Amino acid sequence: MKKLMLLIFILCFVFITGCSEGGGRAAVEELALVSSIGFDLGDDKEMRMTVGIPQPAGESPVLTEAYSVNTDMIQEGIVDISSQADKTLILNQLRTILFSEEFAKSGKVTEVVEHFYRDATLGNKVRLVIVKDKVEDVLKADYPENEHMDAYLNDLFQPKLHNSFSPFTSIHDYMFTQTNAVFHTMVPYSEKKEQSLKVTKVTLFDNKKMIETISTEDSLIIQALKGLEKLAPIAINFKDNDTDKKLFLEQIESDVRIKGNKNIESPKVSIVLKIKAVLIEYKGDRDLSKKGEYRKLETEINKHLEKEIKDILKSLQKLELDPVGFSEFFRMHYKGKWTEEMTKKVIASSEYEVKVEFKVLNTGTLK
Repeated sequence: MKKLMLLIFILCFVFITGCSEGGGRAAVEELALVSSIGFDLGDDKEMRMTVGIPQPAGESPVLTEAYSVNTDMIQEGIVDISSQADKTLILNQLRTILFSEEFAKSGKVTEVVEHFYRDATLGNKVRLVIVKDKVEDVLKADYPENEHMDAYLNDLFQPKLHNSFSPFTSIHDYMFTQTNAVFHTMVPYSEKKEQSLKVTKVTLFDNKKMIETISTEDSLIIQALKGLEKLAPIAINFKDNDTDKKLFLEQIESDVRIKGNKNIESPKVSIVLKIKAVLIEYKGDRDLSKKGEYRKLETEINKHLEKEIKDILKSLQKLELDPVGFSEFFRMHYKGKWTEEMTKKVIASSEYEVKVEFKVLNTGTLK
């Protein structure tokens, strides 16, 4: 027994010694934790890769340093930037991957996302965003009220009630929709406005390429159709309505019921969207102290939202895109392999029946 214990001790000592001498871990001072990576189109087949690295307080006048290289391979670019920064880049803390609009329209986004998707050190909270201008300019710009660029970007693309119109697309969300024949991909779209970044639109992808942007208002309706229960506050501007002009809703709760007729040759989709909300402000000619006027206003809101939804669905039909997943209600009843071409066929030829049931919970300040 003593000989066995001695043998185990010797083996442990050998393994520990071997690990500490050859491939030991680098010191903390030699590591750089990457918080954001961005991609622009470079020359020929190359990419222009920019990396944001937060700096410890007091060690650098810039709280987030950014480095850029031209490369045709991501890992090669990371090694090149490591030599610039004189530190080994570590991706464990990566939170945001940015692509320029030009890059997204080139069809190269999936290739990049796949690379990071295969990296086991990354979590499922790495979010994607398309930016209007060059990513390099965005990551190297000054944001006086947000000196920590890494924290600023991370906070900007975190789910909150006031920006629930955004899909908050993670690398896992992106790969799910890219490899699923039923869904098309949505990614938030950001623009630099003066000295801050704002999510101003949402992009739509057809397969690997970004092909269109939609407004945040349209994206909010799509999120509701996808089943989001808590919606961001919204202003409604009435058109072709002499009585009602504008109102503002908060604390919006939604519930959607979607049914398909199972017939891919003559597809029909029934949508019932139930919405409850607090009416905060109202501008119009109704006397809302009278109960009957509330009912009439709810009817007008129903009509307005039904038209908005139908208009969005018409736009998606022209693009043959299905970010909501309507075709899933046909795929689940189809025997055989479902393809993206079948999704496009269903979306392009579907007849939609839309019904909105809106109810005012209570009111705020009314004018």
